[in-house]
Amino acid sequence: MNKKTIYIIIGSFLALGAVFCIVKLVTILYEPKASLTATMSATDTTETEEETEYTAPDESLAIIPTYSTVATDATADVYVCPVDFEKLQGYNSDIYAWIYIKNTNIDYPVVQAPNDDSYYLTHNSDCDYSSAGSIFSEHQYNSKDFNDPVTVLYGHHMMSGAMFGYLQNYFTDDEFWDAEPVIEIYLPDRVLKYAVFATVPYESRHMLHYHDFTDEEVFTEFFDDIMATRSMEARFHEQYAPEAGDKVIALSTCLIGNRYKRFVVFGKMVYDSSVQ
Repeated sequence: MNKKTIYIIIGSFLALGAVFCIVKLVTILYEPKASLTATMSATDTTETEEETEYTAPDESLAIIPTYSTVATDATADVYVCPVDFEKLQGYNSDIYAWIYIKNTNIDYPVVQAPNDDSYYLTHNSDCDYSSAGSIFSEHQYNSKDFNDPVTVLYGHHMMSGAMFGYLQNYFTDDEFWDAEPVIEIYLPDRVLKYAVFATVPYESRHMLHYHDFTDEEVFTEFFDDIMATRSMEARFHEQYAPEAGDKVIALSTCLIGNRYKRFVVFGKMVYDSSVQ
């Protein structure tokens, strides 16, 4: 075999290789757009679902019972409860209080499960399954009479604003905050009013599990730390800061933008209609 023949054979292989590469490149560049779009959409959907899982419950499963708004004039000499608890407890005996905050959409029954403290994370006050859950307290840590040193009410941060969805929006608004908001709690036999003294981002550790607020030193140290919080979300009305012996309510929900923390509103009891 002479050199000319060898060169021809080598050249043929090189030409075939070049043709193969060109065909492959054209196939990649001109792959149907529908196929590429479908692949991208599937990836995007997965990422969105993961984010949604952590930012808020599924709004499509948020079944929220509708009740009449409570009256707000509960300062008469003889307390007449504006909430028909007999009727509500006919639907669900776990309903024991009502929370109302003026100039907000927070106007809901408060529930407490007798056994499973996680039940109302996924059930509304009619006991129907709902991703919005309910406003609730925990039977392991709080009684239903609001006489504990600190009572914590929990509510989901719903993107629609339901439950405690707008809690952070309300309490970080200058005009709303400067008006010195009050939390009202209605019970069958009395109404309680709490002057809000602090709103802060809070770690995810269970507040009542890790602090024995019946210990005056623990109570004082905890709220000293709260009042010393430095954050863009933190606000204070220092004139209402609690002292040992005071009754405090805490409204807890997820912190916007950080699922590992909570946004908590603290109020001190300043009015009890049963005390004259």
